Amino acid sequence: MKMNYLTPELPVSNIDEALEAFKALGFRTAWRYEDSFACMFGGGNIEIFFRRNSDPQPVTLYVKVDDADSFYDVYRQHAELIEPMRDTPWGMREFAVRTVSNHVLRIGHGESGGGDRRSAV
Repeated sequence: MKMNYLTPELPVSNIDEALEAFKALGFRTAWRYEDSFACMFGGGNIEIFFRRNSDPQPVTLYVKVDDADSFYDVYRQHAELIEPMRDTPWGMREFAVRTVSNHVLRIGHGESGGGDRRSAV
């Protein structure tokens, strides 16, 4: 058995607002179904589904990138910065922003870069 990738599904109060917010962060719309469901690509293997929900509960997503510093200026201009860039004790360089429906994106890279994959049993 092998898992290939994970696509999170974020509940949002407004699909149009979600698509615009993530477009400003560099994502592109892959497809959309009416005003209830949509998918965006963020490059690499990054894919996010958005599903309209009348009471969306916020979720935190961690996005590993090659260079978090290159994302920092763009993301803090288009989303609410809630944690500035920092080096963590666990070896990551990261920051966090709040986006549509109060979802949080943590963006970071480690000492060996962001592209490594961990094997599962």
